[in-house]
Amino acid sequence: MKGRLLLTGANGRTGRAVLRSLVQAKVPVRAFIREEAQASALEALGAHETVVGDLTDESALARAVDGVEQVLHIGPPMHADEFTITSSLVARAKAAGVDHFIYYSVMHPLARAIRHHRLKLDAEEHLIDSGLAYTILQPSRYMQHLVPIWRQVVEEGVHAMPFDTNRKFSVVDLQDLADAAAVVACDGRFRFGTYELAGPQALSQQDMAEIISGVISRPVTARAIPLSEMVDKARAAGANEDRIAQMGIMNAHYDAHGFQSNAEVLQLIIGRPATTFRSYVRRLAAKHDT
Repeated sequence: MKGRLLLTGANGRTGRAVLRSLVQAKVPVRAFIREEAQASALEALGAHETVVGDLTDESALARAVDGVEQVLHIGPPMHADEFTITSSLVARAKAAGVDHFIYYSVMHPLARAIRHHRLKLDAEEHLIDSGLAYTILQPSRYMQHLVPIWRQVVEEGVHAMPFDTNRKFSVVDLQDLADAAAVVACDGRFRFGTYELAGPQALSQQDMAEIISGVISRPVTARAIPLSEMVDKARAAGANEDRIAQMGIMNAHYDAHGFQSNAEVLQLIIGRPATTFRSYVRRLAAKHDT
């Protein structure tokens, strides 16, 4: 059995996927959670233990890193204090003698016009200069963007996203990313590396709509949602104004530039071909009995 690993962000979508892959790899996981009520669900997924606290609380960070050999840090999405949280956790990990710090960053953090990219880039630099053994993972946009809009796609025949329908994205399956995170936690060959993790195809929304249409055997068209419509939906869903503003900046950047890389590094790490978008859509459709 491998040494104990602290997983932050454990109760989020990414955290739960990573937890399952770590458990499959027989890594004992201490899950960092915000509320005690989340503990039973994560223990059911295989977490060996949980620690409750806030990532901005230094005493909670000290408790969390005590006795672990590795940290895998998944920060809160688009958080204004991303750099402060990460640098504080790095300092606590170093003081506690943590052997390896894995940082779940973002692809193209050098796109500094997007705040959370910029903050993650600053955090990467801080980690590299910390003296800790590190691995930095830079994931692309998830294929799982389909999950919350799946019913609309199937029932209305529209794949709607807030950017140009012809911009290309190297979308990646979260399961592949989770498996990659588990590999780097278990295999020392990937220490002191920074890895872009993207899917095997650069696809536009038009391309995605055509693939979905072929899988579900009904017409699906792509539609670019105006940013104003995105803002209204986010506000209605309860998003705070800072998050809404940052989503607007991010989507405007994607609208202008897309988000592309390639899957070679991901495939090297996971030791198999990366999941294609068609394969992911088939999996999603089967889950929903489409």
